[in-house]
Amino acid sequence: MAFTFLVKSVVGFGGPLLAIPMLAPFVGVEHAVVVVSLGNIVANLMLLWGNRDAAGTTLPLLVRVISAGVVGVAGGTYLLTILDDRILSIALAVSVFVYIVLALARPDVRLSRERGLRIAAPVGVLGGFMHGATGNSGAVFGTYLHALQLPRREFVFAVTIPFLVFGTVQVFTLAGLGSFGSSRLGQALLAILPVLLVTPMGARIGDRLKSQTFSRLVLALLALSGVFLIASAV
Repeated sequence: MAFTFLVKSVVGFGGPLLAIPMLAPFVGVEHAVVVVSLGNIVANLMLLWGNRDAAGTTLPLLVRVISAGVVGVAGGTYLLTILDDRILSIALAVSVFVYIVLALARPDVRLSRERGLRIAAPVGVLGGFMHGATGNSGAVFGTYLHALQLPRREFVFAVTIPFLVFGTVQVFTLAGLGSFGSSRLGQALLAILPVLLVTPMGARIGDRLKSQTFSRLVLALLALSGVFLIASAV
């Protein structure tokens, strides 16, 4: 948990994207999503506050993404409680590999702000659904915002907003569906502690480091997590 949220605090996403695939082979996807969910909200609040001066011009995009994505979160979270864990594991692994391929094949493609506004709503629905069903919307929002080629602090602010909103919706939906038992709630609360420790450290590292080398390291870890997920599902 500590390392995965250190990654998140440096690049803006990667906490659940890394933590859930690492936990899911041992406890199942639904259990992993529940355990990570509260710490993810805390991390997002801390990153949002730390980058509040970098809102930039992304707010029109974010309004559309969030408005459309709330519907996707609710639908995806419902499917999380009724589908076989193996199906969700494979879906999560596929989303991870899709992100890796896109990041490696098209690292320099720029999405104009005008086109970004036009596709913001469908991106929000897809990202919200993936967040609700697997706890992983980084593959959607990370790719979308990366294509806009935002400066790092503006990127972190922009990617944190939907994660915070959808993550909060997901927690209330999971609670309403009875996914938070006493043991899971205790584990989720304990998982907040490493988040509180590593998030300020990662933010300082992110302000100083160039992103390319670290990004390649993240992609390698994502690939390894995807392999683990597929292995657990077969």
